Amino acid sequence: MTEVIERRVFGAIEFVDDLTGARVSTPLRIDAPGMRLVRNHSGLHVIRELDGADAYTRAFDNPPTRPARANHPVSVSDPGQRYLPQAFTLALPRLLPAPGAPVADEDNALVPVQIRLMPAAGFTVRASWAVLRLKVVVTGSNPEVGLANVLVDANPAVAGLATRRTLTDGHGEALVVIDSAPPLLPDAGPAGLTRDFRVNVRLVLDKQVVRPEGSATLPVPDPRLIQQRRQAGHADVSVVNLGDQLMSSGASRRRVEKVRWP
Repeated sequence: MTEVIERRVFGAIEFVDDLTGARVSTPLRIDAPGMRLVRNHSGLHVIRELDGADAYTRAFDNPPTRPARANHPVSVSDPGQRYLPQAFTLALPRLLPAPGAPVADEDNALVPVQIRLMPAAGFTVRASWAVLRLKVVVTGSNPEVGLANVLVDANPAVAGLATRRTLTDGHGEALVVIDSAPPLLPDAGPAGLTRDFRVNVRLVLDKQVVRPEGSATLPVPDPRLIQQRRQAGHADVSVVNLGDQLMSSGASRRRVEKVRWP
């Protein structure tokens, strides 16, 4: 006799590489209080259970009232240290489309929630990428004290290239990568062509998550929340404009930036 157990799932999470867009296939460590996630054969992390909603997941013919939606905190880290740890929230339960009642992708339980993982400072880069290895340190510190969880905005001055965002790690180091810059660009110089291009770099420091290197506790940052607080002009968020930095396709540069903290 075969026993059939059916459950309604709450959706799935897809972790992808922020640079390549490829699904991350290596094991990740996920902290999701009140949830049970199961990684399937496709590499998606399926949300199988949610505290307080067990009856809803098991009933199909006459389901109870759908639980009220609420934001649930999740954090992810990479045991292999290829990607930076980050936090995010999920609005659960996600919604199922019905005839005449479509659901937008951002709320659809049948569409995985995509979370882009930012590369850590030790990430293996490709030879064709333009790379800036940035370290953010506290002004006047000796020896240098890095600042963790600083959000880095990199906006290339090249048509068609999108803004890249990353974070500094526990040592204050960040890997800024422009992966799709053309190998050669027009230039006013004698040669008429150049590999160099300018990237405007800004540092976003949110006192909620930024900590000096060696702090007893290090919050897991939510990049989207930092951006929201920045856009709202929150008093605890400051921006340091580094101006235009020169980057080159196929080359790696280094920069140490000193900032006042706190």
